[in-house]
Amino acid sequence: MLQDIRDKSQGIVVKIIIGFIVVTFALFGVDALVTGFTTSDTVAEVDGVEITRTELLQSAEIQRRQLISMMGGQIDPALLEDTLLQRRALDELIQRAVLTNNANDLNLAVSDAQVDQYLIQAEQFQTDGQFDQTKYLNFIRTLGYTPLAFKQRIKQDILLQQGRIALSSSEFVLSNQVDQVLKLQNQQRSYDYIRYSLADEVALTQVSDTEIQAYFDENTQSFQNPEQVKLDYVIISSVDFHDKVNVSSAELEQAYQAATSTAPKEERRASHILIEANDQRSDEEARALAQDIKSKIDSGTKFEALAKQYSDDLGSKAAGGDLGYVSSGMMVPEFENVLFSMVVDQVSGVVETEFGYHLIELREITNVDTPSLAEMEPELTQEILDRKAQDALLSAQEDITDLAYASDDLNALATEYNVNIMHSDWFGRQGGQELISSNAQAIAAAFSPELLEDSLNSGLLELNEEQVAIVRINEHKPQSNMSLEEASADVQEILLKRKATASLKQKAAQMQADVNNSAWTRVELASRGRDDISEIVFKMARPQGDVATSKVQSLNDGDLVLVNLLEVKDGEVGEDDAQRDYIERYLNQSGVSLAVAAHQKALENAALVER
Repeated sequence: MLQDIRDKSQGIVVKIIIGFIVVTFALFGVDALVTGFTTSDTVAEVDGVEITRTELLQSAEIQRRQLISMMGGQIDPALLEDTLLQRRALDELIQRAVLTNNANDLNLAVSDAQVDQYLIQAEQFQTDGQFDQTKYLNFIRTLGYTPLAFKQRIKQDILLQQGRIALSSSEFVLSNQVDQVLKLQNQQRSYDYIRYSLADEVALTQVSDTEIQAYFDENTQSFQNPEQVKLDYVIISSVDFHDKVNVSSAELEQAYQAATSTAPKEERRASHILIEANDQRSDEEARALAQDIKSKIDSGTKFEALAKQYSDDLGSKAAGGDLGYVSSGMMVPEFENVLFSMVVDQVSGVVETEFGYHLIELREITNVDTPSLAEMEPELTQEILDRKAQDALLSAQEDITDLAYASDDLNALATEYNVNIMHSDWFGRQGGQELISSNAQAIAAAFSPELLEDSLNSGLLELNEEQVAIVRINEHKPQSNMSLEEASADVQEILLKRKATASLKQKAAQMQADVNNSAWTRVELASRGRDDISEIVFKMARPQGDVATSKVQSLNDGDLVLVNLLEVKDGEVGEDDAQRDYIERYLNQSGVSLAVAAHQKALENAALVER
């Protein structure tokens, strides 16, 4: 498979390296070679505990995957740059080392059985609710872990969680703290305001060519054509492995049994009358009404007519209670247990569920034909092929990475996996419109030193669950100064907004003392969150006596607002238990976060850290 690596192994550079290894073995033994390559691998020490470069790279990769998982396509590519990821990863590793040392000092421990139980129950390692060894090994391989090293990482995670749980369990909130927050939360404020439109003022504002030229000359470095790249890339998809996998008759039979084992064997057409307990009807009254309706049915009154008259189920009331065909699993157990024990045309007694009291009429029983294996074979075959092709792509990721690393271009990858080399349009650090140029990982890789300066292939980029890519630079345009012609429209917009804003501020200053002007709008006792102006009002200082507090501030849309705060009315504690519970939980969580952060900071300050 890796023919390109084999070809390169015949080069003079490789022979020199191999010669060095042979001589080192002969003179000093294996330990000297290993030590020689690892002595510089320590990137930091915490109280004598080493943090290695391998750990740093693994931690950076974990952070990269977490960011992509949390933010998806909305992630800023700058967050995935290697330098930033590694800096954050080193900070995290130092924090973990400090906390681990503290946990060891406290004689905290985690058993291997706890770790095994955690891994078995983790959803990301399961297929159809069962632990999937292949999925587990593929996952840890992509992070660069061995199974033993990954279990050690998980053991450390669980260990550190014990310390956090201990801190969080000791945190509590006092009742008067909740009262204070409620008073602030329920506070009301009265104010006058005038809103000035930036857009209207811009329309009345002009700037000259001379002003544009002068501003451009003074701020030339602020107007830049962004750095851009074009990429060559290959995309390898699970579809590319379809011709490398097949479906056996045993696999097909197993999939058929799984697909049909839960299929309903029969459907029952049912109607019902629902009687609810509500504000106008107690539970006892609801049950009594249901019993009375059952008596009317037993006396010969039509079920359909009674459903239209009495049922509280608005979805079926107009249709005489008709629910259509019901199969197992569609209704709550109490309802189904009765329905599937009835005979056709039978009406049940009163059945109680979480929704109220039901009377059920069974109208028809229909057997459901289970499709044959031959009928389901095309669908099942495709599902199995897709799953096996996706597994094959996961298994091939290490080989794809190795081949990309060993190659000076993308030809070997394109040949090995029978895919085309594609080319992107120009795009900058904010990305482009194509699949590859809109992917945050690809953007981060495209502007990394490894690709820009060293002309290497990228590492493996996961575009989605079914596609991975390798990219390299085709062309690169460095950032450059704009000409006046290119920047003129931007300069004009800046100057117009600047002059218009200055004019609005002058108007607001003149209006501040004119409190009787009809331009003012009065708002009485507004609550928090009313609008963008109230957000400003609730950040202002209380007025002193009869003197209003005044403020001029720009809003998010550029408009300017002049506000006079007139009155502050403190809120009431109230009797809303749900609101109190919410605030208490919020204060508790905030307290836990502060306690954990303070504890960790104290440990870090006491530790000897060498980077």
